[in-house]
Amino acid sequence: MSNIIYGNYNQEELDLEYDMRRRCPHFAETFASMEIHNKRVVSNYECLLDVSFGKSAGEKLDIWPGRGGAPILLFIHGGYWKAFDKEMFRFIAERFIEVGACVVLNNYDLCPKVTMDEITRQNREALSWIYKNASSFGGDQGRIHVTGHSAGGHLTGMLMATNWEDYGLPFDVVNGAVPLSGLFDLEPLRVSYLNDDLHMNKEESQRNSPLLNIPKWMPPTVVAVGGGETNEFRRQSRIYTDECRKNGFDVSYLEVGNHDHVNVAGEYRNKLSPLTSTIFSQMNI
Repeated sequence: MSNIIYGNYNQEELDLEYDMRRRCPHFAETFASMEIHNKRVVSNYECLLDVSFGKSAGEKLDIWPGRGGAPILLFIHGGYWKAFDKEMFRFIAERFIEVGACVVLNNYDLCPKVTMDEITRQNREALSWIYKNASSFGGDQGRIHVTGHSAGGHLTGMLMATNWEDYGLPFDVVNGAVPLSGLFDLEPLRVSYLNDDLHMNKEESQRNSPLLNIPKWMPPTVVAVGGGETNEFRRQSRIYTDECRKNGFDVSYLEVGNHDHVNVAGEYRNKLSPLTSTIFSQMNI
């Protein structure tokens, strides 16, 4: 019998829990089908592409401006911190633009070029830039909401784990959050095949695990995950929800249909989905 590496999993079993290319064979087809929507949201709506928020090549934003005082939705893309970019996920913006939100997608540099610590820092800088510049693109700095898929769900959790006063911002700069299919305890990933690219040691995985960095204050949060995702992805969302609740915060758990890890992201386009309904409700739009 193979050695147990984490929980009740041996190495092969743990790797399979987190290997979305094997678990979701429609991976490439699903993202290819979204390209028409990615193009339309750029051609049909006013937008500002590749706005720099920092000095590195990866520190860029796509912004769909509001009409003044609009709530702001920041979406953070996934890709296990080592792949993809915001251009693949522009499709998420359309339903929220339609109801008057200002939508921002951010990029960040990827592993192994940079560390997990640096990716977390870049995402914090992105939110700080959005807050400080909100009025220039028709957004309300007092109504910033965050969502993200997969690694973006993890980074949503890390934004909430931030002491924003260190950035000269109010402690409650994030007004609501919906991490989708997030990763809140990085230890199983550190001992999985993914660490060949992430290069995390135990200390870095702990510093960047939202589960281990519950803040002193959190906004209303819904931790969402596809009902058809792997046991590990659903466990990650449940344990984070439970830990936040233990600390007295308004945090709830939502399973989105029977969607797997890849096709659940398409629910951002479905205005009747419990995912989009939850974000609409948080943003009061």
